Amino acid sequence: MLPSDLLIVGIIIGAILLYNIIRIGQSYAARRRVLKAGKAEAAARKFLESEGYTVLAVQERVPIVTKINGKPHKSHIQADLIVQKRKKVYVVDVKTGEVAQKPAAPENRRQLLEYFLVYRPDGVLVLDMDHHKIYHMEFEIKFPSPKGLNPVPYIISFCAGVLVTLILIKGGTFS
Repeated sequence: MLPSDLLIVGIIIGAILLYNIIRIGQSYAARRRVLKAGKAEAAARKFLESEGYTVLAVQERVPIVTKINGKPHKSHIQADLIVQKRKKVYVVDVKTGEVAQKPAAPENRRQLLEYFLVYRPDGVLVLDMDHHKIYHMEFEIKFPSPKGLNPVPYIISFCAGVLVTLILIKGGTFS
C-alpha cells in the first residue's frame, strides 16, 4: 500500500468517526433536553397545583388535518398541560432557559396563539420553571374585514327594514 492510499483510508475512517461522534453528541444532547423537559413538566404540575390550579390534561394532542391542493396532511397540536382555576381553563406551555423569559417573542407568540386558536381556552399560561414565574397570556383578535366590503348598503337596508317595521306596527299604512 502506498502512503497516499493510507492517507485516503485515514481520511475516510476519520470522517466516519467524526460523523458518529457528532451524531452521538447530538443524541446525548437531545436526551438531556427531553429529560430536562420531563422533569420541568413534572415540577410544573406540582407548582401549578400549589398555586391553586387543577391539572385537567397532560400532553393532550389535538389532531389537525391540513389540506394542500386538496390533499390532506395529518398532524397534531400538543400542549404541555391543560389546567383550570376557578371556572377558567388555561393551556400551559412549560419553558426553561432564556426563552421562558420572553413569552411575547415572535416564535413563542406564534406557538401560544396556535394553542389559543386550537384549544379555545380562557387564556394561555407560560410557566418559567427556572424562576417559578407564571405569565398570563390573553389574545384579543380583531379580524380585518374582507377587502371591498362596503357596509353602507347593509346599514341602509337595515334602517329601511326598521322603518318599514315601525310603520306597519303603527297602523299598517304608508300614508
